[in-house]
Parts: sequence; structure tokens; C-alpha cells
Amino acid sequence: MARRQQTGSEGGVNLDSLMDALTNVVAVLILVLILVQADVTQKVGKLFDDLVPASPNDITLAEDRLATLEKRHEQLDARLKADAPTPKQIEEERRQLALLEKSVDENTDFLADLEKLRALESQLRPERETENTETVRLQTEIAKLEAHLDETPAVAPPKPAVVSIPNSRPIPPKARLYYAIVMRERVHFIDPFTPMEVFEDEFKRHKSDWLVERLDRKGADRLIYDGRQIAAHFKTVDFKNSRKQTVEVIANPTGTRLALVITPDPAEGGTPLSELPQKDSLYAKTLGVLGRDARSVLLFRVHPDSFATYLEARTLADAARVPAGWEVHAAPNYWMPIEDIEIKRLEEPPPPPVNPPPAPPQPPKLDPKLD
Repeated sequence: MARRQQTGSEGGVNLDSLMDALTNVVAVLILVLILVQADVTQKVGKLFDDLVPASPNDITLAEDRLATLEKRHEQLDARLKADAPTPKQIEEERRQLALLEKSVDENTDFLADLEKLRALESQLRPERETENTETVRLQTEIAKLEAHLDETPAVAPPKPAVVSIPNSRPIPPKARLYYAIVMRERVHFIDPFTPMEVFEDEFKRHKSDWLVERLDRKGADRLIYDGRQIAAHFKTVDFKNSRKQTVEVIANPTGTRLALVITPDPAEGGTPLSELPQKDSLYAKTLGVLGRDARSVLLFRVHPDSFATYLEARTLADAARVPAGWEVHAAPNYWMPIEDIEIKRLEEPPPPPVNPPPAPPQPPKLDPKLD
């Protein structure tokens, strides 16, 4: 059977569908390109619209930054072009590095101490802050006080009291010496004779009870008494003192003699300055009694704060014709040693220093005098 021959039209390929597809793709790409171009144009316009113009300050900063970068570039370029270090220089750098590492190893202990110091500093910081706060408070208080002081008017000092010292004369040998302690603008009259008489009478009645030791001695035996018992006994004895004064018998543990101590009441005792001129004052009555005894002598012991009171009391004593003298004396009481009675020492006094410094020169001791 003979094969059928194909015609030319039957053997060709139809490309119309392919051309249609390619045309459509190209059209789509062209459309996308147009849309992208439009969007890019819009974004570029918006970008330029959103840009903020650079201020002169921004331009200056940018120029400084550019200059710094150019200078840094030149330095790096110069280092790149510089000659490489020689082996000798490299060896020197290695030696310096080794010394530095050795120094770090040797200073390890110091670094440990530094940690301790830091811990201590942290511990003491609250105390320092507290002290700083207190210091600020005190400085503020001082500033307030200084401000008040600046506003306070200056007080004129009181007019000084002039005390004249006339020609002195010795106290007569048989004089009965009384005392007047002048302190806190009060005059406290001290009668040492009446308390001593009370003491002697009481001691005679009880001395056998207080005797602790009798030592044979040519002429008269040496009698030693118990000072503690004597002092305790006289705490309850009435010394017949009506001037608001306390009378005590003192036995020093390291001493061998008793002392009679008369202590006035500094606030309520004696006669105040305002009552001295009154004729019925205690001081005026005392001067009247002393003026009738030709042997009476009045010695004023004047505290440094009461010279004005002494001047008034001394004027009244001179008017009453009572011989008197005065001395600066700061003791608030009157001590009278009892030399005739020896007591047993209870404690040994401390030994004198081995090499005492030389004592400064002292003025000669002056006995009380009349003026």
C-alpha cells in the first residue's frame, strides 16, 4: 500500500499563540516599568521635599569632621610610608615590655592592698557623710550666731574698781584674827574661835576612846589618835554656827594632822552687797561686836569677782574703827589646821619624783598685814 504524502501546510508549526503570549508579557513589563518609574519619581520628590537644609553650624561641624578625617588619613599614610623599625628598636621595645610585665607582677601586693583600702573606704563612707552633715549643721549654726552677734550692740565694760594699798603695818601679836570671805557679791564673816572651842571641849571628853598608840618620850608621851573616828564623831556635833555655814573636821588619809574647815553658803549665807549699809544687817551687827574688842582684827579674803563688794564692806569696817587688812584669795572656805593633835596615817603619800623639774621662782611669802 503506498504511503500518503503530507502537504506543506500540514507539516508546518503554528506560532500565533506564542507570539500572542510574548506580546502580552512585553506589554505587562512595559506597564510595570511605567508604574515603577512613576513611583520612583514620586519617592525621589518626597525625599527631596523631606530633606532639612543644613544650617551653618551643621556645615561647620561637617567641615571640622572632614578636616579631622583628612588629618588622620595623612597620619596613617605617613606611618605607612615610614621606614620599618630596625631590629635594635624592636629589641628595645621588647625589653621595655618585659620590665613593665615585671613591675606589674611586683605590684600585685599593692593592688591587693588597694582592694582593702577600697573596702575600708566603702565602710567609712557613711561615717564621713554623717560627719559632713554635722559639720554643715554646725557651720550653719555658727553663721546664725555670727549674724546675731553682728546685730548685738557692743556692751561697754564696767568701770574698773580702784583699790588703793596704803602703808601696811604688822598685826599685833595678841590680836584675835577674824576673817571675811568676799565672794559672789556677799560678805561671809568667819569666826574660827567658837568652833575651835567646841572642838577642844568635845575632844577632851572622848580622846581616850580615840587613842590608838602611846609612845614613850622624854618629857611627855607621844599620843596618836584615830583620825577617822574623830572625823565621824564630829559630823553630828553642833558647832553653834548660825551664819549658814558648815563646820567639818577633816582627816586626810596621808596626813598626820586634823583640819577644821568652815564653808559658807555662797548663795544664801553672809550679807549681800545691797544689805551692807543697813544698820540691822548681819555684817553691821558683827562690826559692832568687833569694834568693842580692842584685840579684834578683820582680814578680808577677796575673790576676784567681788572687789566692789569689798570696797563697800571695807568702808563700813573703817567707819566702825575695826582694824582690817585684805588679800586676794579664791578659796571658797576657811581651813584651820589643828597642830596639837597627831593622828595615825592610813596611807603613805606618793613618793616624790626622781628628777623633778626645777621649780619656777616664787615671790617671798608675806604674812597678813593691816592697812
